[in-house]
Amino acid sequence: IRDGTVIATTLTIADDQESPLMLSGVLRHGEEQLAIENILRSRETLMIFFDELSRPVARALCTLDPLGAPKAMKLVASAKQRYTGPWTQLLSEVLDEVQGLEDPTIAIASNHAPTRVKVGLTLHGFETIKLSAIGQDDVIDFSLDDPDEGHGLEQSTWHLLENLFGAQLFHSPQVQEGVDQRELTDILAVSESGQCLFEAKTAAILTTSLERTTARRAKSVQKQIDKGIDQLVGAIKNLTAGLPLLTKTGKVLTLASPLNPHRHAVVMVSEMLPALDWEGICGQLLAGSEKSGARLHVLDLQELRVLVGISRDIPEVFVEYLDYRFKAVQDRKYAFLRMRPEGPPIP
Repeated sequence: IRDGTVIATTLTIADDQESPLMLSGVLRHGEEQLAIENILRSRETLMIFFDELSRPVARALCTLDPLGAPKAMKLVASAKQRYTGPWTQLLSEVLDEVQGLEDPTIAIASNHAPTRVKVGLTLHGFETIKLSAIGQDDVIDFSLDDPDEGHGLEQSTWHLLENLFGAQLFHSPQVQEGVDQRELTDILAVSESGQCLFEAKTAAILTTSLERTTARRAKSVQKQIDKGIDQLVGAIKNLTAGLPLLTKTGKVLTLASPLNPHRHAVVMVSEMLPALDWEGICGQLLAGSEKSGARLHVLDLQELRVLVGISRDIPEVFVEYLDYRFKAVQDRKYAFLRMRPEGPPIP
């Protein structure tokens, strides 16, 4: 473009051959452009992986393809004047074309004709990082390679909600049924505006083949959603019946009557895959809501993080946004919706 050559990158992760993850961006700061030069020149770099909560969860040494790296270095070096500066509409157009080179489904007319060089990457020396989240009344550990993958999603959900609900957040509360005691739900959050129950359901990744098709992944997530809805409907039934509740350490748990009678029940999944039948899931959520008297949702960490972020550390606002989201799903008869980070106006 007029102000210099645009340097952009796309990282493609083909864990699902039918639907690979692609992360694209423009290097519009001088230090970023210098960094990519140094990486291409040395042909290796340290790669650090962050999760949906921006926590560093793993690291590995990344080695660049010895054939592709010199070609990419030559391309970058040929740009005598490089664009640096603010984001513009023109950069958006260029990035759309860059993404279209990798993903034919979003290919658009080529007005800027970007030049592309592919560089293969190899990871080795992979290490995971153990994290501990310290809350007001609990400490829960997290590790990416924990064989109990459901625990990882459960811990991350708790970590997101802990600052928002504080002492009114209960991990693994128990319900007393006669002489028997069992878990009510994975996480229970209480506020003056209502009660929120969370069931973390994750499809196995560590113990399954990377060659799984998109359809098989979707089927696995659907099974977890089915199970989560059934468990939440049962948990709401126990709450409505007024059965005795305990914390996971055995203390009596007394819930104050909320000003808002609505309860929200959330199935947390590892990923809201577009390949799922979201019209059918909407039907399941509405049926479960009618049966239980609660408002049911399916969320992943990305969506929950946005909801927590726009709630401004006020649990009542969080519940109001869940109300808003449920009504949007109900009106559209479609459950795959994403809230904007700035948030809609609160009704």
